[in-house]
Amino acid sequence: MELVNDVTTPWQQGAAAPATTVPRPSRAAPPAWDAQRCAAGVAGIPGCQRCADACPYGAIRGKARPGGLAIEIDPEACRRCGACTSVCPTDALTRSFADDREVDAAVRAALDTAPPGAIAVLTCPDSAATAQAAAPDAAVVALPSLLLLDETHLLGALRAGASGVALVACEDCDHDAPEPLRQAATLARAATDDHRVALIADEAAQHTATAVAAFAAAHADSGALPRARTASRRRRTRLHDLLATDLVLTDLDDTALPFGEVAVSEPDCTLCGACARLCPTDALAYDPTAATLTFDAGACVGCGLCAAGCPQEAVTLAAGVRGDALRAGRHTVVEDTAVHCRHCEAPFTPQRLLDHAWHTLTDQSGPTRAAQADLDVCGACKERGGGTGRAGAHATARADAPDGADPPPAGGVSRRGFLKRAATSAAGASLLPLMGSGAPAQAETGQQQHWAMVIDLERCIGCHACTNVCKAENNVPIGGFRDWVEEHEMGEYPNARAEFLPKLCNQCDDPGCLRVCPTGSIYRRESDNIIELDPDICIACQACMQGCPYGMTFYNSARRTADKCNYCAHRLDAGMRPACVDICPSQCRIFGDRNDPDSWVSQALADRESIGIREELGMGPNTTYFALPGHLNA
Repeated sequence: MELVNDVTTPWQQGAAAPATTVPRPSRAAPPAWDAQRCAAGVAGIPGCQRCADACPYGAIRGKARPGGLAIEIDPEACRRCGACTSVCPTDALTRSFADDREVDAAVRAALDTAPPGAIAVLTCPDSAATAQAAAPDAAVVALPSLLLLDETHLLGALRAGASGVALVACEDCDHDAPEPLRQAATLARAATDDHRVALIADEAAQHTATAVAAFAAAHADSGALPRARTASRRRRTRLHDLLATDLVLTDLDDTALPFGEVAVSEPDCTLCGACARLCPTDALAYDPTAATLTFDAGACVGCGLCAAGCPQEAVTLAAGVRGDALRAGRHTVVEDTAVHCRHCEAPFTPQRLLDHAWHTLTDQSGPTRAAQADLDVCGACKERGGGTGRAGAHATARADAPDGADPPPAGGVSRRGFLKRAATSAAGASLLPLMGSGAPAQAETGQQQHWAMVIDLERCIGCHACTNVCKAENNVPIGGFRDWVEEHEMGEYPNARAEFLPKLCNQCDDPGCLRVCPTGSIYRRESDNIIELDPDICIACQACMQGCPYGMTFYNSARRTADKCNYCAHRLDAGMRPACVDICPSQCRIFGDRNDPDSWVSQALADRESIGIREELGMGPNTTYFALPGHLNA
């Protein structure tokens, strides 16, 4: 029996295929922002601002907060064009409309109804008829906005069988923002090393039609790309996707494109790892046990956080990227000898970082303070009581330095020069009785205390009394915060509301700041589990600032060291509560000893469940919240 295919496509009938349309819902939400992926900046260090620069309506702004820069989108000003999502190099902004799968599916559907070797025309609904009339055999896709496209969409169309891709801008568009489109076309051309991609933007419809017809004729005999697979939508790995294909990637030196190459001055680098901890895409990777810093150009998005956050100014970033650097993959840029712990003998830190710490401490306070830091003891052993410095279980300092001599400086950086550069680069349940005015409840004699705080967000009124009293109590300079209140504007008029989120050190059970501190300046008090910072042995390397995923440590410009909340440990030692707890007019802060079942905090936690910020990190925060909404838990 002979099988007959009764399905005919428009091109077989000799008629132009109708444009495939990707709709935009009339009440689409503005793009969503993921703080954990964003490279806008952390702890006063500026980074990527591409979304704000690309928005043609001025709907995006960065709001400075102590823990880092937050991206806010004005839902009234936002026109849902998608420009911000197309230029975001880390996928921190995502669309609720015309997502990447919809766009890819529409392109494939259009190509399926077009003759083999047809070009793909990506355009707006108002220009679709013009494009289809100019090139009847073309696969025309009408999108809500061309600004949502990035190079992966264009390369995906070529891999799906299009002989070329034409971007036809709408003649009646109410904005003039071709830059995101130019970037997408530039990158796609660089990947294919020919002119398979064209950006056609002309106010006159007849000129647009002529250009589309000429482009279609020029690519009538062009074959599809050799590999018919779609690139990853994750833009942070797009160059890896390109390199995995037979495409040719030429050198890119355009400063507007989201790529960069990192260079590190080895004589100035102390291998503190600050640059790698700041890197949002892991292009820079730091391994203290192997004493190496490595770089992968294929993952770099050129945000600049590494250079801005390096306390030694040893990191520089060049715009663009070279093809040979991409093909080199991950390689080592700085390597040193790893120091082995005096107690457990495990490698734990680079030699040059310890040399730098020794010179910094001896320059500041003499060899006694440097020896007291137990620089040759790893953090785990200090936690277990190893060593003799304050970072261990004892507070007895050695009177003299080993051998009475300083080791040679590995990094060649003086304390004064270091600090000068560092200063510029860091800038209760409702039915429970509320806490009285007396001292915190004490645990039984000999029992270790475990201080904790719960903040009832239903009681917080956003008055900032806690912020002000904290600065006064702890002599916090301008620009620094141990305790602050974030203000979030939620909803839209007339149903807009303000939500407040007080923040302070989470006093984690497994704190990242303690794990990365190279000198033991950050340590756990044996008596009450408070994570404390000893300014006398802090070298302001900023490792703790990057090790804390909550952004709760900062650079104290007056003291010239790192700083953080310690629950007002000096007040606790005197039998008083933290200043922020005493001052709060709404008494939203419940504080006490978790090991004492009769304390206010234990009673509150027994009656009501609290949530810590980003508990999935596994650090065990002891500052938690009642009524913490999910959209603030970031």
